[in-house]
Amino acid sequence: MAIEQLPDSGWPTTETSPLLLMLFSPEELAEKFGLVFADDLDDLGPLRIAVVRASFGTAGLVRYVDAPFEGTTVFVDSAADLELAHRAVVSEFGLSSLDLGWAIRSAGLLDVVRDNARLKELLAVSFEFDVARTESEGAAAIDCGLSLQLLAGDPAGGRFYLCGETGLEGPILYASSEGQAGLIADSLREALELVVGLPYWRDCLTYAGGGRLDVMADAMRHLQAEHDNSALPSLQAQVSELLCVDLPAPEIPLARLHAAGLRSEPGFVFRDETGEYEGLFGSFHPDRNPRWSRG
Repeated sequence: MAIEQLPDSGWPTTETSPLLLMLFSPEELAEKFGLVFADDLDDLGPLRIAVVRASFGTAGLVRYVDAPFEGTTVFVDSAADLELAHRAVVSEFGLSSLDLGWAIRSAGLLDVVRDNARLKELLAVSFEFDVARTESEGAAAIDCGLSLQLLAGDPAGGRFYLCGETGLEGPILYASSEGQAGLIADSLREALELVVGLPYWRDCLTYAGGGRLDVMADAMRHLQAEHDNSALPSLQAQVSELLCVDLPAPEIPLARLHAAGLRSEPGFVFRDETGEYEGLFGSFHPDRNPRWSRG
């Protein structure tokens, strides 16, 4: 569905909530999408606004003139499903994670994990995503300047970070204990779909041929064969039910993982007190694994 501009004089007709911040000025959005922004004023001060309609419903694109940050905020109906609205806005405007300053999307998902003992145990023991492992040994940063919030860890000492402010939705970065780091997902929801739906994702990164999706897919097929007839499907089904998330086919989180890794440089290069980390893509091919080459 194409983006249609509506008159701004009749908006809003209901209560609205901020959905996300696009890192584009009104001028850039006007150039990209042919939108016309009007000058207006509310209790927060002078602003520029364009009202649009598309698959996400009706939304207001608002830029406060005196705002201390760059970008244009998207406001939607307060009753809207934020997850669906987020996906629709990202799709209609062709946005990537690098185009977003923040987003309110699957707020509360981390609390669901923390508050459910069985879910927390399954994720920690079976899928190596342990929300109890949040001890930080030093300062960590990424080049784009977004803050890093430590969400979880794994038994090997790896760490999962939210890039952005606590309580908002942002990309997820993984830093291994061996000096590799990079983006693995665009959101916490997609990160959980990765670690549960593709629990051998780290091995897919090791056997990545320097960042080739076809090589990672080959490694995935070998790893799937090794896990055939295991208890994995039952464990995945339990987590899926507890999270109220439908796990996609493994090819989908694998493709997302590959795409996120490609977006990691230059903005999401990670460093801590030990120095700058390498990227996540390993150089090995599956034929380097003796178990697989014998097959």
